[in-house]
Amino acid sequence: MKVSQLVISLITLLMGVGLIMYSADQQQVMDVLVATHGGGPQVADADATGLRKLNSELDAEVARISGERSAAIEATEGARVEMRDARDKRNDAEAKLAADKAENEELKVKVESATKTAVQLRDTYNAALAKLKAEGSLDADTSDLGALVEAVKAVVDRENARKKDLETQLEEEKVVREAATEKLAKEKVELNRINGINERFFKDYMKNGDEFALLAVDMRWRFVAFKVGADSGLVAGDSTPLLVKRGPVEVVKLRIISIKDGMVTAEFDPKTMAPGVRPQVGDLVFRQKPLGS
Repeated sequence: MKVSQLVISLITLLMGVGLIMYSADQQQVMDVLVATHGGGPQVADADATGLRKLNSELDAEVARISGERSAAIEATEGARVEMRDARDKRNDAEAKLAADKAENEELKVKVESATKTAVQLRDTYNAALAKLKAEGSLDADTSDLGALVEAVKAVVDRENARKKDLETQLEEEKVVREAATEKLAKEKVELNRINGINERFFKDYMKNGDEFALLAVDMRWRFVAFKVGADSGLVAGDSTPLLVKRGPVEVVKLRIISIKDGMVTAEFDPKTMAPGVRPQVGDLVFRQKPLGS
């Protein structure tokens, strides 16, 4: 046998011995671990010992603590909800209290106002009774409520009757006033009409002093001509008869025939001429009848 083979054989033998020794050590370690953990899978959890039992107890403790934690969380949530509900109830109670307080203040003001009104009514009542007694309208005993009520009723009836009479009188006066107003309106219309007539009369009266000089005289055809203004007020016909004068002498009467562009043509009757005189250019023409009459 060669040396190399011998070496290999020795190495292999040594390795086998080592494996056997390692396996024995591993078995011892396994026995220790099994003993430590309390048995293998064939042992029930209730019978386990060592680390396995400890691990089982730890798992049970963790489960218990987790349950207690969940219960505590649920209890905390419930407490939080109760606190929120309690806070809402408190807020509602405070709001209601404030509303009740405001309502009480309002009622207090109303009561004070009602009390003040009642006092005023009482004073007014007493003053009215005193006045009625002073006037002799009330002779009942104020301590007898029935007699007082009847007496006051009688006074009220008398006042109502007087009020009705006053209303009737007022209606009559209203009718009279309306009639007077209507009459006044008619009189106002008539007054305006008269004022218009007066204004026209005075306007025309101011023209009564107008004089117009003769511009042409025709003895053959018995007419004269003269010039007037646009507002002379003269019209053709008999409504505005004219008179020709020379100084204080009345020469002849005229009757207007036509007026055109301010030129007046008038005729005259020679029988109306003053003896020894006749109209001539330059004589003055006056109104014989006042304008507006």
